[in-house]
Amino acid sequence: MRRPFVFLTALSFGIVMLMPGLLGCGAGGGGGGATTATTVATRPAADVIAGRAEKVLASTSTTGDYAYNVITGPVLAGKLADPAQKDGIYIMDVRKAADYERGHIAGAAQVQLSRWASPDGIARLPRGKKIVVVSYTGNAAAQAAGGLRMLGYDAAVLKGGIAGWAQNEGQDETAKTFSVTSYPVGKTPSPEGFLPAPSKFAFDQPSAHDYPLLAGKAAVVAGGAPATGDYANNTITAALLSQILAHSAQRPYVLDIRQKSDFDKGHIEGAANIEFTAVAVPDNLAQLPRNRKIVVVSYTGAAAAQTVTVLRMLGYDAALLQYGMMSWNGAGKDDYLKYIHSANCPLTR
Repeated sequence: MRRPFVFLTALSFGIVMLMPGLLGCGAGGGGGGATTATTVATRPAADVIAGRAEKVLASTSTTGDYAYNVITGPVLAGKLADPAQKDGIYIMDVRKAADYERGHIAGAAQVQLSRWASPDGIARLPRGKKIVVVSYTGNAAAQAAGGLRMLGYDAAVLKGGIAGWAQNEGQDETAKTFSVTSYPVGKTPSPEGFLPAPSKFAFDQPSAHDYPLLAGKAAVVAGGAPATGDYANNTITAALLSQILAHSAQRPYVLDIRQKSDFDKGHIEGAANIEFTAVAVPDNLAQLPRNRKIVVVSYTGAAAAQTVTVLRMLGYDAALLQYGMMSWNGAGKDDYLKYIHSANCPLTR
């Protein structure tokens, strides 16, 4: 039996009560259009965030150049080479400043990962452009992209990060990560089904009175990622997850967000399956525990990383499996390694 959906009741932002002066938008940061006094209601914070989360995930395109909000290096390079398309793209590089200075995509702006959602970070971002976020492997960038989409920015992530753009030490590090991908998989069906994502939603900007709450929560989540430990940067490796699942008394809840057909072919034993676009459907969220660590698993880690930010904004203690199922049982790793080893796009300093 499905449990009833229960909203958060203790978010630090409380209830949204906005004065008229707070409804304006900065150069890069505001929400939607004008809001009347009757629409500025005392909606619970959890209601605002949960409603936005369902819309953002359910409206994700699963086809095209930006399928699942991910774009490959060659496709992005082609768009940047076309002046008509280049003007509509903003590159945000969230790697460390020193690495950015050693080489980055021409025109990219560097933003510290933990501060992308700070007021000064948001102020730099353009509305009306596709924001492509770049990190080392793409997994950290996808966390930022998920948060940006919650704020109404049309964000995507570069597949493979800078390692999917140009040759660098990242390729060797990734190959090393994939040296062991023989962790056990099961084929037991998920104990609970999930409701499909509704088709009624289109991606848009949050309203002017919802935006400050969402932006404030995003800033807290972005700045609160642990820098060290098993779940550093809200990420865990396959090796560590395998050890924890086998030996820890506090077993994390594993949420596999791949398509059901792929989940049924093989998944981490004990994992539950809710497809990416349907995770924030209220009845599906109600299946997730609030008193356990949730490890989100996708194909490469990009969709899982977006989901992690959304879940953390909703108050769940979520992290992602680095590189997704590729790092667990090797599914898709050969094609992925071929992709990054063929990267030959130019960097600038």
